[in-house]
Amino acid sequence: MDGARGGLPPAVRAFDALAGAFDERFGAWESVAAQRRAVRRALLDAFPEGSSLIELGGGTGEDALFLAQNGCRVLVTDGAPRMAALTNEKARAASLEDRVTAACVSLENLDAWARTHSGSPFDGAFSNFASLNCVEDRRPVARGLARLLAPGRRALLVVFGPFCPGETLVLLARGKPRAAFRRLGRTPAPARLGGETFTVTYPAPRTLAREFAPWFRLRGIRGVGVFVPPSGAEPAVSRFPRVLGALEALDRAFARPLALLGDHVLLDFERTSAPADTP
Repeated sequence: MDGARGGLPPAVRAFDALAGAFDERFGAWESVAAQRRAVRRALLDAFPEGSSLIELGGGTGEDALFLAQNGCRVLVTDGAPRMAALTNEKARAASLEDRVTAACVSLENLDAWARTHSGSPFDGAFSNFASLNCVEDRRPVARGLARLLAPGRRALLVVFGPFCPGETLVLLARGKPRAAFRRLGRTPAPARLGGETFTVTYPAPRTLAREFAPWFRLRGIRGVGVFVPPSGAEPAVSRFPRVLGALEALDRAFARPLALLGDHVLLDFERTSAPADTP
């Protein structure tokens, strides 16, 4: 396994190393749960029961399992072998293996994989918690996704916001001024997780819209975690559930007008009629 991991992109190696502890580390944090609830409301609104979906960078399959419990079928793609294996294990344990399956496909290889995909087009696509921010060249991702969706289908992609005041305040309070303003930088920012170093980019929604054109048009955006604190504020935030509940209500009210201030931003794309091989 370690030899195979050596050929993976750096960010994929990081999350593969963390796979076994990922749910334990992040699953107990209420700020993460609150942001996940916001995304799930959008997913349920966009994809009705019976939809066939593909998830990009699906990690341990938490959102896929949730959608499966609500009548959808989901193919989870993730470049980390251990993440994909864990998703399949969880699907079997929940008796949802007929609705959730995972394939080891990295975002970097999505276009190549899509060229050989022999199944019917998916009814929609989604990605949660910023896996796209760990890929510097997203054009091949957009092209690959275009091969998998018919015109008119939607792709809900959740990425890091271009500026998060909550994160800035947390990092300044911890004496990390350079990290506090990293989202404003034009160059990839270094990150470290699972003993691996990789880079993260923070493109604005308009930049992502250009990268996904002409295959997708941006229908709208909404903030995720505008008032709900980022995970960097944990574990302190989880000690105040009533305060977090009030902040979550504010998020629901101001998700659209203050979208660009969210810890994450949900981009609602629609597949156009442009052929996938359009330059």
